[in-house]
Amino acid sequence: MDDKYFDDARTMFLTDGWKTFLAELDEAISACTLESCNTTDEFWQMKGRILTLRQLAGYENLVLAAESQRENDDA
Repeated sequence: MDDKYFDDARTMFLTDGWKTFLAELDEAISACTLESCNTTDEFWQMKGRILTLRQLAGYENLVLAAESQRENDDA
């Protein structure tokens, strides 16, 4: 990853659209409950959905950690 990637990501994280997207992800994660699963297939689908939503919700932290690690490696 290069400096432009991290600069672009940081710029995106500051936007209202990104904050709205994170709020929608949090709502979607909260809506995922085991009580709504009636079959084993529904359980596994819900598990996959939750994992995907959490991965998206954690993207900002992942990018910032990668940038910090890169800065530490360069130092």
